[in-house]
Amino acid sequence: MKWLETHEESRDSQLSRGVLLFVVFGRKTMRTGLVKCVILFAFSCVAGNTARSQERVDAAKLLSLDSLLNIKISTASRSLQTVSEAPASVTIVTAEDIDRYGYRTLDEVLTTLKGFYRSYDRNYMYAGVRGFSRPTDYNDRLLLLLNGHVMNDNFYGSAPIGTDFPFPFESIDRIEVVRGPGSALYGTGGMFAVINIVTKPGSRIDGLRLSAETGSFGRMKGSLLAGTQWDNGLDAAFSASWANVKSQDLYFEQFDDPATNHGIARGVDWDRYYSIFGDVRYHDFSLKGFYSSRNKGVPTASFGTLFNDERSHTVDGNALAELKYEREINPDKAIIVKASYFNYRYEGEYPYSANSYDKTDADVLEGDLQFRWDLMPNNQLIIGAEFRHNTTASYRYWDMNTTYFDSDYPYDVLSFYIQDEFQVRENLLLTLGLRHDKSSISGTSTTPRAAVVYNPFKSSTLKMLYGEGFRAPNLYEAHYFDPISGFKSNPALRPEKVRTLEAVWEQRMGSEFFASISLYRYFMDDLIDTWIDPADSLTQFQNISRVDAFGAELDFEARLHSGVTGYANYTFQDARDSETDQQLSNMPAHLVHLGFGCSLSGSFEVAVEMQYETGRKTVYGTTTDPFLITNMNLTAHHFLGNLTASFSIRNLFNTSYSNPGGFEHKQPSIPQDGRNFLVKFDYFF
Repeated sequence: MKWLETHEESRDSQLSRGVLLFVVFGRKTMRTGLVKCVILFAFSCVAGNTARSQERVDAAKLLSLDSLLNIKISTASRSLQTVSEAPASVTIVTAEDIDRYGYRTLDEVLTTLKGFYRSYDRNYMYAGVRGFSRPTDYNDRLLLLLNGHVMNDNFYGSAPIGTDFPFPFESIDRIEVVRGPGSALYGTGGMFAVINIVTKPGSRIDGLRLSAETGSFGRMKGSLLAGTQWDNGLDAAFSASWANVKSQDLYFEQFDDPATNHGIARGVDWDRYYSIFGDVRYHDFSLKGFYSSRNKGVPTASFGTLFNDERSHTVDGNALAELKYEREINPDKAIIVKASYFNYRYEGEYPYSANSYDKTDADVLEGDLQFRWDLMPNNQLIIGAEFRHNTTASYRYWDMNTTYFDSDYPYDVLSFYIQDEFQVRENLLLTLGLRHDKSSISGTSTTPRAAVVYNPFKSSTLKMLYGEGFRAPNLYEAHYFDPISGFKSNPALRPEKVRTLEAVWEQRMGSEFFASISLYRYFMDDLIDTWIDPADSLTQFQNISRVDAFGAELDFEARLHSGVTGYANYTFQDARDSETDQQLSNMPAHLVHLGFGCSLSGSFEVAVEMQYETGRKTVYGTTTDPFLITNMNLTAHHFLGNLTASFSIRNLFNTSYSNPGGFEHKQPSIPQDGRNFLVKFDYFF
């Protein structure tokens, strides 16, 4: 069942993810009319663009450090700023980086960044940030955005970062990662990081790209990316992908018995998913939307289900439609108005002696209004309001004979925020912000932030940051009950809260090198954890835990004029339970990430990455082994005309390693993928 077992802190890293192949119009449910429209659109993108395909491939290799650091982002403050101006520790990963290193999923990107690591329980991917990741939390303490729109669902608060990522990865133009609390701008869930996915406009695609991919475990994937901009200003982009992973056989020693196939889960680790995404922009208006579905076999016999049973699986789906109007009223005033519909769907099948099922359906209607006013040349004020009407937030759990839980909890959230940026001096920027959220089911929360950004030298930046974040209890934690399994609800749960202090030093070293160091400390209160009530021996979620954490993050990046690129980052993190002074589970104390890319000759490029982490405590008190993983990606650009090919090897030296799981697993840690390969072909029209 997709339930939040937050009994202890868990988190970690995993590897090998990403690949699979696509056949864009092969989905039977796509209607003939839609197919015709897509074909016509694709041909319009191809027309006149073939001659420019070579230019696009070459340009993918030329992004300089100066260009990267001058990209304007809005994730950190809802106003356009460079990395050095933003009041936060920020990392930008570009589409060129994604192609260079062969990333296939969001979790693969995140696990290369300072302060991030991942875990995989062979059903979902989990991101750990700054030493914190609780078992089976579905990433509900970080926020995932699509072009500024929050993508976390309204029932579990989950953020999909694996193959359940809700739209084609090929659509990504860049990924903006902002560390630290984000609740002062975005509300609940913004406790550790905000990750904004910025998609490619049609003008950036400027043609048609067809991709086909295959690899280990019977992986197949195909994708289509098309886009163009017409002379009248109309800009359109479309992408679609489909993938199938047939499975691999896995051994779990906890089930090594003749009655359970000697611990071998055979052919039940399959993964199938598809998604479509569209984005149309015309002057001040934009309309975007996507639809996705992912069906994953669960090989771990979680929640006490039958081992090696092909019926055990989960289905996750997302849909979004957003209309946006953005206009500069005059040089010192601008307005943004958005209206959207978002849907999240979940279904699970659990084979016991009698099959059990659960299902979640969540619908959200949202309206946003933001006003920017430059009061003076050195003072910018941003005021915004959001209203979220959660029309459906239902959960049902049943078997063939009995319905154990079936309820719907529609609710509303009204939010107001204000932020002031004051350029005290040419080299000194002060940012103050405040947000107030009022929910019809979880009460009110007020979250402030403050930041000082100081440039003592032209190439140096010092940031002093303070922020608060919160996570309202999700509907499962507050309302789920099952007297048969001994679980009772707790509607009186309070929001979790975090307070973070951070100092960041960023240093440019010429035009090719950039380095940064971050020192942080955070305090968490009212952590939601499971607790057994001695009065009736029933389990219940309660606000009973506190966390005290500190850490350091060092980052170095090189982008040489010769085309050589590289990065290196080191993270030390220590997060402890304030009551017991024990380190949290699923927390590696040390992380090291290294990457290097260069051209071999002509159009050939090689990129190598290494990821090291120390052991992590599991929820059962054991400790995983430290490990070092090496990945390699070889790319041949525009050979045979417009054809590009890449060959990736994940876990090059076949390292054996595991990630901690949650209490729903009998296994303290879950084995990860060994050496596996991917082959991809891209054809540019």
